[in-house]
Amino acid sequence: MVEEGILDEDERLELLDGELVVMSPQNPRHAALAAKLQRLVAAVAPRGTHLRLHSPIAAGRESLPEPDLALVRGRAEDYLDRHPAGGDLLLVVEIAVTSQAADRLKARIYGQAGVPVYWLLDLPDRHLEVHSGPQATGGYSESRFAGAGESVSVPGADAELSVAELLA
Repeated sequence: MVEEGILDEDERLELLDGELVVMSPQNPRHAALAAKLQRLVAAVAPRGTHLRLHSPIAAGRESLPEPDLALVRGRAEDYLDRHPAGGDLLLVVEIAVTSQAADRLKARIYGQAGVPVYWLLDLPDRHLEVHSGPQATGGYSESRFAGAGESVSVPGADAELSVAELLA
């Protein structure tokens, strides 16, 4: 629809399960934490990967979500002709201030697409939801909540990040 001029490429919409979903604008805290998250993950990201912010990933015929951050195998220029898909990704992250319901729906979409690890950083509830073990039928076989006193492993990296630092 963007290519046909029906939608502007800068519109805050995501294709989820065949429906265009309006995404709320980012507040300053969300934007600042996305930039901080990018810096923290970039510092420990494994060699041969790159980060994408607010960029689409191919998640099947009916979904093109735009996670706040994605850790992707290869170089950015490897994706000039296509969006990265499940096997190309190590991690996707959503930051939720008011979007928890939509972001939890994305867990099913990301799992079905084969995204290995999905983090949902829930700011109001002050925890990180860690989902791993993607299921072809959708969702993940393993999910846990990590609180501010815990650390989480960055997929593919020999490093952990403090949840408290991610939330601050």
